[in-house]
Amino acid sequence: MAKADAWGAPGGIALERRETRRDGLAGNTRLIAQPAYKRLLAAEPLLRRSIPALIIIFLVVVAALRVLSLMNERDEVERDARAILALAAGQLARSVSTNPADTSQDVLETIGRQGALGRSHVLAVTDSAFKIIAVSPQSTPWHGRSLDGLVQGGQPLFMFGDRAGVMEVSIDGRDWYAAVSLSGDRKGAAAALVPQDAVFETWRKTVSLNVTLFVLTAGVLIVILYAYFGQAARAQAADRIYLEAHQRIDMALVRGRCGLWDWDMVRGKMYWSRSMYDMLGYQPCDTMLSFGEVDEIIHPDDGDLFQLANRIVAREIDHIDQVFRMRHADGQWVWMRARAQVIDPEAPEIQLIGIAVDVTEQRHLALRSEAA
Repeated sequence: MAKADAWGAPGGIALERRETRRDGLAGNTRLIAQPAYKRLLAAEPLLRRSIPALIIIFLVVVAALRVLSLMNERDEVERDARAILALAAGQLARSVSTNPADTSQDVLETIGRQGALGRSHVLAVTDSAFKIIAVSPQSTPWHGRSLDGLVQGGQPLFMFGDRAGVMEVSIDGRDWYAAVSLSGDRKGAAAALVPQDAVFETWRKTVSLNVTLFVLTAGVLIVILYAYFGQAARAQAADRIYLEAHQRIDMALVRGRCGLWDWDMVRGKMYWSRSMYDMLGYQPCDTMLSFGEVDEIIHPDDGDLFQLANRIVAREIDHIDQVFRMRHADGQWVWMRARAQVIDPEAPEIQLIGIAVDVTEQRHLALRSEAA
């Protein structure tokens, strides 16, 4: 009985103190992590409801940034196109002024190459009446036509030349950018033109690519959001089913005066169901009990838990069916019958699972019958 008397205070306190470690944290870790974890649990419903709003805000911000970026890119493309036209028209006008008799196609093509003009750019040289006398490329059917009659909405170009800058004009119902440079003696003019749709062709492809990527990104996020809420709903349903089943099992174990226990032989830890704590009068906890804590409340005359564990580890036995006494929290002895089986005898890590039934009444009845 020395073991039982020695256990009386220390052993019970050891089990009861485990109540303060239900969250599985200890020491400084518990002090630091537990408040943050509780706040996270409290904020979890709000965070879950805010996810759709956050995704929408994210998509709106991304769309706004891309729109601003694309508009800036469009402005840069337009500025570059205007600058190229102004330079090409001025260079062509200087060439015409230097060599008035030389208005051949070779001059136009040379200036086009030097100005890095594309196939859609048109260079034209006119006389003092703005009649086109040379044009590049040659496929452009403007030769011999009046440039001021061909261009709609560009009268300032023919009046002020370079000072009018690059203007948006219309030619045959199509929008163009045009620049006109007058010769010094006003006996001729040079013009550089390009269709607006040709200027922004690459930019429109970029816009199309960005729109496609944005739609795909939004679609993927929506699918992920749907999957997340579907998974969250299934997880909540599974948790609810598990909790209900666990409560039913606990209630059945409590009503039947029995408890479930799981013994991890390798780590030296044992899990008790809530009904085990209720039968012995201790505070339930979710952490694992050690060999020493369980062995302290077993009657010393009813066997040694360590000796039993050594036999199981040595593969001498693979099951347990034993009656023994365990100390109740109020100091009384409770007769328990434990039955357990090794889950997988071939596994390298031995683990037992079984039940313990309170047979105190049956034991007392048998003793009274024997005494009678």
